[in-house]
Amino acid sequence: MEEKDAQKIIDISKSFDIDAQIIGRVEASEQKQVTVKSEHGEFVY
Repeated sequence: MEEKDAQKIIDISKSFDIDAQIIGRVEASEQKQVTVKSEHGEFVY
């Protein structure tokens, strides 16, 4: 989904008493990998 639409989805979720938030993003890449960066380190799959 486009980042600009995220707030709409969050608002809809809140109307059902469901908390929602943006937790990451996806970027185009020529490599087939997923990188997770967190307070626990960086993990590449």
